[in-house]
Amino acid sequence: MTSPAFPASDRPNVETGVPGLDTILGGGLVSGALYLIEGMAGAGKTILSSQIGFHRVSQGENVLYMTLIAESHDKLLGHLSALSFFDAKAVAEKMLFVSGYHALMQDGLDGFLKQVASSLHQHRPRLLIIDGFRSAREFSETDLALSKFIHELNALVAAMNCTTLLLAPLSGNEPHPEHTLVDGLIELNRYSDGMRRTREIEVHKMRARDHLLGKHFFRITDSGHVMFPRLEARCASQPGPADLKTRLSSGVARFDELLGGGFIKGSTTTLIGPSGIGKTLLGLQFLAAGIQRGEKCVYLGFYESPERLIGKAESISIALQAARDDGRLTIQWQPAIELAIDELAAIALATVKQAGATRLVLDGIDGFRESAIRTGRFGLFLNALTHQFRDAGVTTILTEEIPLYPDPVHTRGMRLSAMTENLVLLRYAETDTGLHRMISVVKQRESAHDSSLRELVITEKGLDIIAAFPGAAAVLGGRGFAAGLIGRLDN
Repeated sequence: MTSPAFPASDRPNVETGVPGLDTILGGGLVSGALYLIEGMAGAGKTILSSQIGFHRVSQGENVLYMTLIAESHDKLLGHLSALSFFDAKAVAEKMLFVSGYHALMQDGLDGFLKQVASSLHQHRPRLLIIDGFRSAREFSETDLALSKFIHELNALVAAMNCTTLLLAPLSGNEPHPEHTLVDGLIELNRYSDGMRRTREIEVHKMRARDHLLGKHFFRITDSGHVMFPRLEARCASQPGPADLKTRLSSGVARFDELLGGGFIKGSTTTLIGPSGIGKTLLGLQFLAAGIQRGEKCVYLGFYESPERLIGKAESISIALQAARDDGRLTIQWQPAIELAIDELAAIALATVKQAGATRLVLDGIDGFRESAIRTGRFGLFLNALTHQFRDAGVTTILTEEIPLYPDPVHTRGMRLSAMTENLVLLRYAETDTGLHRMISVVKQRESAHDSSLRELVITEKGLDIIAAFPGAAAVLGGRGFAAGLIGRLDN
């Protein structure tokens, strides 16, 4: 229970120093409050609390780490020393390690509480960490006794204005008295999907803080914990006034004509079509047009290295190497490794911000989709991500791949494409003379456009769009596919 002399709303904020955690917590911890961090073995409770502790030491504060387990401090420090936040000079000076195990064994909860009070008065820490709180649970004869201990501990640390973290194993759905008595309840856990595992944090309770609800991905690195707040859980700001008049050229004059003059500044466009149809090349041409205007541009892709990408562009007279060398173009290549979807979003947003980019190509939205272990959230995630770019005034092109002969009923990407303002559909038409690349603008919000079927031509001289060959619509089965797509997007 919080001391009435120091209401939580009037207490200073305590920054954790853990990337992303303060955002999840709604701003950080509250000075003098009591928090319970639960998690299964190996979830990262000790690393997280130690990382917070060493950060507070770096801010000039004393930190007291009390253990209720028989394991020696030397072993604990040996594990922590491999992490970059560990400061050997601070140990025994500002970061103090004390064992409460023997006091608990000999005198129970009352004896341990006396040791806590004595240590707080002696060392005057601003952060107290009690590791192994399960031992306190086991030594309480009744729930009432444990509740009394928590109540007295809470009053003590509040009076001393000492923020306190209790570390305990995950108890599942089993209720414990401390769940209602602590000021905050934080759970660290793991989620499995086939052979993949991911770490997640969830804040169940946080007094005096408007924390983010739900689960959020985190990773344990050589630097400690790195948290990635779920993108769609953040409070989106109200969009500012939209500039619907300024148009940005695609770099292909006849494509601009189909678009009614080019892409609306700040809009998001999906280029959707099968492999090899020209989606990437259209995206690169869009970036090249921005570079010629003096804009900063970013390409983020999953499947081709920067060298192969630049070589592909140069084969059709799109010169990008000089722009990459002088920083006008940033190419961020994310190889197909196990990255979480929120981690990818953080990389994309940070890259665009650092580059000061106004044009962006995300080549292969499937790379994001496949990184979403919880696939049900992907639609909301994509909506939140495109909103972030739109709000920053970045004009974005997404590419999305569909099968060579797509079925409009079962193509999984269609409804996701509806979240972008503009949708351009590319298809192959097969004739006796070979395959033809066909292009049409399916939709463009807030703007008139030409939805007629045209042919996309790719030569060593570049990209061009010409009139469709006679009978092209019939070869494609009429406008059934595009019409079916439009109908689904409208729904």
